[in-house]
Amino acid sequence: MRRLLVFLMLVLVCSSASAVTTIRNYVTRVDVVTDGSARVTVNVQLAGSQPGRITLPIGFGAMDNFQIKDAPRGVVLKPIPAKEQSIVEIELPDAIADEVRLSFSFGAPDVLGRPKSAPGERSKLPADTSLLRHSFVNTQETPIGTYQVDVRLPDDVRVHKIGEQLPKLRRAEVLPRVRLDRVDGHQGAVLQLTNLKQGDRTSMSLDVTTNNLSLTWLLVGLVLSAGYLFAFRDLVIPGKR
Repeated sequence: MRRLLVFLMLVLVCSSASAVTTIRNYVTRVDVVTDGSARVTVNVQLAGSQPGRITLPIGFGAMDNFQIKDAPRGVVLKPIPAKEQSIVEIELPDAIADEVRLSFSFGAPDVLGRPKSAPGERSKLPADTSLLRHSFVNTQETPIGTYQVDVRLPDDVRVHKIGEQLPKLRRAEVLPRVRLDRVDGHQGAVLQLTNLKQGDRTSMSLDVTTNNLSLTWLLVGLVLSAGYLFAFRDLVIPGKR
């Protein structure tokens, strides 16, 4: 009889554990504009979906102009802004499909800008450098298979340095936590982490500077070329020797 009770308890535990909606893919696209704000688009793929509510941490504070771009009929999305990390409540109806794809977007202020310093404190960044920092904590029990943030910068700035990329790489990981790339003429960066459990944290910071390096090097090249032509004018001008 005791063995039967233990067996039934194990069955109940396993059934409960398997009836948890998981987030298979969580991809955030951040399109930064020149004033430092951004349009953020989130695409989420759920697996093993169960009726009920799950809470999705966003990784941004204030959010405005929330728009649902894609959601199955009956699914309700409710944004709840917060100072540090806003959330979106997702209400899944009865008879929900096993796999669900959701997409929504919102505006986020002050994504890129000068870091705020305490009174009397001087910023350690050069005057033409701004900071983009993103931090995300999986505060809910729903596990996340793959979490990715794809940042696109305005075309007048570029990444000077990756200041932070956490957590450190695991032994089996090969690609860097944050990699730089360029799409449609815009430089950006991609943060990626897999298997986020409740309480896991990831973050990146980018030092961003004005995109005037090519013009500077062009002017330096012109000055050097003019100096070369002047120094060796006897060789480059016909009949001068």
